[in-house]
Amino acid sequence: MKNFQLNDESLYISAAHNAIERLILDAFLYMPSDEINRDINFDYLYYVNRFKVLLQRDFKKNKKVSYYAGKLNISSRKLTEMTEYILGKTAKHIIIEKILGECKKSLHFSNHTISEISYNLGFSNEGNFSNFIKKHTGKTPSELKIVSKV
Repeated sequence: MKNFQLNDESLYISAAHNAIERLILDAFLYMPSDEINRDINFDYLYYVNRFKVLLQRDFKKNKKVSYYAGKLNISSRKLTEMTEYILGKTAKHIIIEKILGECKKSLHFSNHTISEISYNLGFSNEGNFSNFIKKHTGKTPSELKIVSKV
C-alpha cells in the first residue's frame, strides 16, 4: 500500500478501497447461515452475496458458473435464478462484468504489457484474453489501453 501511496494517489485510494472491501467480503463468507431468516428474499440475497464474495476472491482462477454454484452447494440453474431475481442479471453475465471491469482497470491503471495483464487476470494466453475483450467490448485490448491513457 505504501508504494501505491508514494506513486499515485488515485491508485492508492483504489487499492485501499479494494483492500477494505475484501476484508468485509471475506468476513461475510464466515457469517453463520443460521443467522439469516429463511424468507426466500433473504435466502436468495444470502446466496447472491456469497456468490459475489466468491467471485471477488476467485475470478482470476474460476470463470464458470458451475464452479461458484458448486461452492454454494446449489445448481448452476438455481444460482442463475437467484441472481436474476436479486440483480436482474444471469450469473454468467455477472462473472463477465466482473472480469471486464478488472480488465479495463488493469489496462487503464497499470503499465504492464497486455500479455502480463492477461496472465495476471488468469487467462491461459494473450489470445484468449484478446478474444474475450473483443467479444464483449468490440475493441482490442490495445485499443482499450490507448483510449484509457488519453
